[in-house]
Amino acid sequence: MKHISAIIAGVFITGLVAVAILAVGGNALLNTNTVPVQAAPAASTVPSTATGSQVAQLQSEVQQLTNRVNQYQQREQQYQSELQQAASQVDQANGQANQAASEIQQYQQLLTVLAQRGIIRIQSDGSIVIPRLGFGNSQPQSNQSTQQQGIFQ
Repeated sequence: MKHISAIIAGVFITGLVAVAILAVGGNALLNTNTVPVQAAPAASTVPSTATGSQVAQLQSEVQQLTNRVNQYQQREQQYQSELQQAASQVDQANGQANQAASEIQQYQQLLTVLAQRGIIRIQSDGSIVIPRLGFGNSQPQSNQSTQQQGIFQ
C-alpha cells in the first residue's frame, strides 16, 4: 500500500511540474509584446545622416585606436623578448653556480683525502697545517709545522 501511494504522489508532482513548464512556454509563444532584435550594436554603426566630416573624424579615431593597439602589441613583444633574455641569464647563472659548487666539493674531497693520508691537518678553526717532514723520516713531526690560514671546513 505504501508503494502505491508513493508512486501516485510522484506522478502527481511530476504532472504539476509539466503543466507549469507548458504554461510558461505557451505564454512565451503567445506573447505579442516583444522587442525587435537588432543585428549590430548601435555604437559601431554610422547613422545615415552623418556628414562627410563626421565620417572622416570617425575614420581618424578608428585609425588612432588601431595604431595604439599596434604599439601595445610591439611593447608586449619587446617585454616577452626581455623576459626570455632574463630567463636565459638566470639559467646561465644557475649553471655557473652549479659548476662552482661542484668545484668546491672536489676541493673539499681533495682536502679530506690529504688529511686522511696525513699530508695536511685541518684544525677546528679551519686553518690548515702542513707538517714538515724530517730528513730520512717519512712520518710528519708534530712539533715542527708551518701553518697556512684557509677557510675550509
